[in-house]
Amino acid sequence: MRTLLILGFLLACLNARTLSLEEFYKRVEHNSMELIQKKATFISLLEEQKSTNSWDFPFISNETSIVRNYQGIAEPQPRTVLMIKPKLPWVSRLLARSLSIKNVQYRKSYELSRNLAFIGAKRLYLNYILNIEKYNVYSRREQIFLSQLNAAKSKVAAGSMSKKDYINFKNSYLESKLAKINTETLIINQERMLNTMLAIVDPVERGSDFGIFLDKKHALRISGLKFEYVHLGEHALERVLQRSLYVEILDLAAKDYRVNANLANRNVFQNFEFGLGSESYNSATNLSMEFYIPLPVTPKNIHLKRKFMALENGTRAQNEVMKRNIHINANAYLNQLETKEKYIRIQIDAIDNKAKLMEMGRVAYESQKIGLFEYLFYQNAYMDALIALAEARIEYVNITALLEETLGETLTHIGSAY
Repeated sequence: MRTLLILGFLLACLNARTLSLEEFYKRVEHNSMELIQKKATFISLLEEQKSTNSWDFPFISNETSIVRNYQGIAEPQPRTVLMIKPKLPWVSRLLARSLSIKNVQYRKSYELSRNLAFIGAKRLYLNYILNIEKYNVYSRREQIFLSQLNAAKSKVAAGSMSKKDYINFKNSYLESKLAKINTETLIINQERMLNTMLAIVDPVERGSDFGIFLDKKHALRISGLKFEYVHLGEHALERVLQRSLYVEILDLAAKDYRVNANLANRNVFQNFEFGLGSESYNSATNLSMEFYIPLPVTPKNIHLKRKFMALENGTRAQNEVMKRNIHINANAYLNQLETKEKYIRIQIDAIDNKAKLMEMGRVAYESQKIGLFEYLFYQNAYMDALIALAEARIEYVNITALLEETLGETLTHIGSAY
């Protein structure tokens, strides 16, 4: 019995398309074409560097001449040498150092891209949830206008309302209906994007009622992911900035340029070759050795070293500008979030106040102490406040995403997956 209950619960969760935060994070990573391509590119670049670090293939050099021996008989004189083009020890150490730096740099770059993908997906999901809330407000407003429009129609027939007032009622009703339809289109598009990100194949048949998108068995839900306020103090911000992936990646690039500058300075014998073999002469076999030693008498490597030093200096200068810009932008976004949070909290109080006024207006209207237009004014004010609250929350989510993108990491704790 207990097993059946557990299976039933799991099936219910599956039907409700509910994902845990960890599963959401993993699906975003595994289904991102950009991340898939970046991972493949990083692996290929590392393998290319490993190939560069390896020794070139040895080869056999053979020369055969026809000469006359001391008896005057023509005979072949072969010379065969096994040639090796080694990587000198001090060069190999620098190449290994460069490979190690690139390995860390590529991992950090992938981690940053993965963080940005999750931030974008989280932003989209929260917009999707808040737009559903906004849609419910528009639907409620449309129903109120429709009921009042029917009442106004009866009043026009009875002669207690002018045709002009009735048309104004109808305009308000049509505007609320259009706003609802626009929100429907937005929700459908956002669900499509989420389904693409999360590899959810569950198409809604064309011509289906929009209500299916809001059905609990169909609507997407991510447990542990909801609208939250961001509170990041100065010390916490400094800790985040100290581990900024943007800064780490540029710092690693500068270190790699430094290694390449040292490599250009030391790798002056990159075409050095030596070989060992045998040579036959007058029916005797002798030991043969061969060397190719480049002479570094031109400024080629000096200019190459200066190239990498210029890149290193430029990257370090970029890093300083990056640190400053991140700090400026992060503080600006945090100030915006603080101001927007105040707005949201005041708006919630305003909604409570307008709800009381609307209820008082309803009682007064039913007792015929106020007219229909005044009552509708209270209703509209209440609905406008609800819509403004949803839009303020959406704006808060978008600013939070900009802050996270600036920091290069999400402020949402993902647990073991992160």
